Amino acid sequence: MNDDAADGPAALRFASLMRRIHAALPGPVRRVVPKTFIGYALINGSAFLLDMAFLALISQFLTLPYGILFSVGYALASVYAFILNRWLNFREHGDLGKQTGKYVLVIVSNYVIWIVGFASLLDLAGLHIMVARVLTACCEGIYIYLMLRLWVFPRGRVDEGFVAPEEADSEASDAPGPPRGAGPR
Repeated sequence: MNDDAADGPAALRFASLMRRIHAALPGPVRRVVPKTFIGYALINGSAFLLDMAFLALISQFLTLPYGILFSVGYALASVYAFILNRWLNFREHGDLGKQTGKYVLVIVSNYVIWIVGFASLLDLAGLHIMVARVLTACCEGIYIYLMLRLWVFPRGRVDEGFVAPEEADSEASDAPGPPRGAGPR
């Protein structure tokens, strides 16, 4: 259950900020990008920064293999992202145990499919490591978002979904700028 009455002030402020950012998007983009994707991008972007900060800090003190350090950083960032996405973005109050189990499966499958599997394939193809990492990050970002939205937290709010074309048109008519049809002929 995720009704506004059960959400705290932080979750409501976050939702309000996501609505404002979403409203600022151009109409065609607004039609296909859900508000929860914007929140997901902000939360998981900050999780990536947390992962990188952990690696920068811990590598100064420990001389462990990269695989171990990367895995620990990934695990910490994943826990952080799960907590914030559940609380602020999807505002979900359902069965924590079931959601956590599903999330662990998503993160493990993401790690195997994209971080190990796809990255190895790109390495075999001879792609530069930074290009391969960016492509892999894009794929895993979309994969995790879709799994969160459709499987881990499937009961999304109606207003967090895709904007129906008629809603986008009415939002666009309220936006400042020249009136419809006032462009060059």
